[in-house]
Amino acid sequence: MHSTIKYMIPALFAAALSSCEKAINLKLTDATPKYVIEGVLTNQSGGCKVSLSQTKNFTDNNDVIGVDGAQVSITDDNVVYPLTPTSTGVYQNTTLKGAYGHIYKLSVTVAGKTFTSTCAMPAAVALDSIYLVKSDFGNNKDGTIRKFVTVKYHDPAATKNYYRFVQYVNNRKEESILLDNDEFTNGQEVNTRLNFNNSNDDPTRDIRPGNQVIIEMQCIDPAVYKYFFSLTTGATGDGNNAAPANPLSNITGGALGYFSVHTVQRKTLTAP
Repeated sequence: MHSTIKYMIPALFAAALSSCEKAINLKLTDATPKYVIEGVLTNQSGGCKVSLSQTKNFTDNNDVIGVDGAQVSITDDNVVYPLTPTSTGVYQNTTLKGAYGHIYKLSVTVAGKTFTSTCAMPAAVALDSIYLVKSDFGNNKDGTIRKFVTVKYHDPAATKNYYRFVQYVNNRKEESILLDNDEFTNGQEVNTRLNFNNSNDDPTRDIRPGNQVIIEMQCIDPAVYKYFFSLTTGATGDGNNAAPANPLSNITGGALGYFSVHTVQRKTLTAP
C-alpha cells in the first residue's frame, strides 16, 4: 500500500510595506525540487518497495510526481538485490524479505545523483491482542460513542524497542502517525490506546458498529522512529520551532524521506 508524505518546502517571503494604509505584498520564491524516497523492506513476502518522487512548488497542486528511470537496489551481506519498476515511480522486489539482525543498504541512483541509507531489521515483538475502549473526549458527530483501539503486547526488557502502528477502518488507512517506545514501559505488559484527532468529524475515520478494524504493528529502527516522530512535530510545527522543518531523514545524499526495515504483524476485529 502506497502512502504519500507531504513535505514542507522552504520558501523565502518578502514583504513591502511603505505605510500602514497600504496592503502587504507577499512574494513567494519556489524552492528547487528535491527527490523524495519512501523505502520499505519487511519480514513478509511482497514487502520490499521503494517509491521515488519529487517535491513540488508551493503554488502547484498536491499530485505526486513519480520519477522513472532510477537504478534502485538493496544490498544484504554483499548480495545486491535489484528493484524493478512496477508503476510510475514505484520499484519492487517481490522475493526479498528482511531477516532479524541483518543490516540492509538501500541505493537509489537517478539523474546522476546517488542516495543511500542503511537500516537494520529489529527483533519482532508479538502483538498479543487488540480491543476497543470508549473515548474520554466525547462522542462522534452523530452522537454515537467514539471508540479507539488499544493494542496489547509485552515489551522485552533486554532491548530498546520502537513501534509504529497503522490503523485501517474498512480498509481506509488512518492518516495519523501512531508511535510508541519503551522509555517508560521497558520489560512490561503494555496496553497502548491508539488515539487520533478527528478534528473535521470525518465519519469514515470513526470506528462504528460493524466496521472492520485492522491494526498493523511494526517494530522499527530508532532512526525511523525519529523520522516519524519529527514528522508529527517539527514538520508540522509544534509551537517550539521558529518555522516548520523537514523531518529527520535517514537517507544521505540530499533526498527527503526514509528507509525502514521492519517487522509486520496484523490483527483484525469487528466493532460491536
